[in-house]
Parts: sequence; structure tokens; C-alpha cells
Amino acid sequence: MPEGDDPGMSIRAALHRKSLADARQRAALARRLGLTDSEVLAVQHLARAGELTPGQLGTLLQLSSGGTTGLIQRLERSGHVSRRDHPHDRRSAIVRLTPATARWATDVWAPFVADIDDIAAALSDADRQTARQMLERIADAAERHAERLATDADASAQDALSVPLPALWA
Repeated sequence: MPEGDDPGMSIRAALHRKSLADARQRAALARRLGLTDSEVLAVQHLARAGELTPGQLGTLLQLSSGGTTGLIQRLERSGHVSRRDHPHDRRSAIVRLTPATARWATDVWAPFVADIDDIAAALSDADRQTARQMLERIADAAERHAERLATDADASAQDALSVPLPALWA
């Protein structure tokens, strides 16, 4: 069907291209920094949030507590994050990017941010408002979808644990 016959098709295609470009960017950053994809994603979440607890970061990355601890330790050893005691919960910590990594992330993303700003500036006020509203609604839908998939994955993992082991293992 031609794109003109389906108003959502060209938008979905553009969003898919952007999603794939994001994955390529993350892979390139991982190679450049000698990190894994999950570690770069952690850096991106921390850059957006400013600081997170290990539990919050683990939830965003869909990692176990042990997996999150290992990831944070690797990022800390490589100088990308720092930890401090949580001000209100003695059992937890606060994780944030080191100033050097925060500066590096800002510098790396600056050309892309400038391109987005130029594209937005070329729009009329009304078009900019419409685009912002649409992108916010798409981001909300994407976050709901991610949460649903995470919940489904957690349920599937629990189902897998309830499967009886073969007699050889019993």
C-alpha cells in the first residue's frame, strides 16, 4: 500500500529509522569507550536522569540486582560513574556520571542536539507545538509498551521457574 494511503506508515517508518540509528549510535559509543551496549545504555539513562539508585537503574536496564551491581562496579572502575551513600536510605546508594563522562557525553551528543534544534527552529510555532505533542504521546506509548514487555518477561521468567526439571536433574 502506498504511504499516502496509510497516515501512520510514514511516521512509523521514520521512527523505526530513528530507533535503528539510536542502536547504531549506542554500538559506536560502546566500541569507542570499550563498554558493552548495556553499559552505554546505563550512561545514557544517567545522563538523562542525573542520578539514580542502583535499583532504579536496574529496572530501566532490566537487570537483576547482581547484574546491576556488576555493571555499576565496571563503570566505576573505568571512571564513568561514581557512587555515594543515599541521603535517606542507608541500604542504598546514588549513582551518577563522573564530571569527565558527563562532559564527554555532552560533547558527543552536541552535534545531534544542534541538528534537532535547527530542525525545530525551522518549524512554525504551531507546527513545533504539534510535533512536540505528537512526540510526547509517542514517547508515552513507547514507555507503556516497554513496561508491558518487561512485565510479560518477568511473568515468563517466573513461569519458566515453575517447569518441573527432567528426572535426570531431580
